[in-house]
Amino acid sequence: MKKILGISVAIFFVTFSVTGAFAQLPNGKRFEFSTSASLLNFKYKGGTSYTWINIPLRLGFFIYKGLEIEPELLLTVPIEETDDTGIFVLGNVSYNFKASKRVISFILGGLGFGNGIPAFSSAVDWGRNFTAINFGAGLKCFVGESAAIRVEYRFIKYSAEEDYSNRTDNRVYIGLSIFF
Repeated sequence: MKKILGISVAIFFVTFSVTGAFAQLPNGKRFEFSTSASLLNFKYKGGTSYTWINIPLRLGFFIYKGLEIEPELLLTVPIEETDDTGIFVLGNVSYNFKASKRVISFILGGLGFGNGIPAFSSAVDWGRNFTAINFGAGLKCFVGESAAIRVEYRFIKYSAEEDYSNRTDNRVYIGLSIFF
């Protein structure tokens, strides 16, 4: 945990020293919609197969220059009929730094809760409530005036009342952001 926190702080200071200025949104846009998806299939020896799709949906609102409030809904939906559907809601705050004309770097942190922990790309739903804290950093590389490829790293710590269900994740997300 200390190592990840140290790396996050180092990324923040390097990013801040390189950019040194507030990020400016493209063409005065105030909102950002972003998403990514992952698909996972498990096949067991008996021939039984399960497929899940994991979809984080984010709608960000820039409140002051590069400062953004970014609520996130993480849906984990089974393709076949199972009881493994999971919903996790995160409230993130991010700060965007203009790294170049076409690239914005960002840092984020937030808290959340849900009915199951996303394990790989499926929801581990033990019928309990989970909480989470997350920190991350990433890049938004513009591919047009209002769209960007979003690449980010996240450290997520999940917890519940039982000690054995506490877990940490290190995740990389790749997706798309649209500004409007």
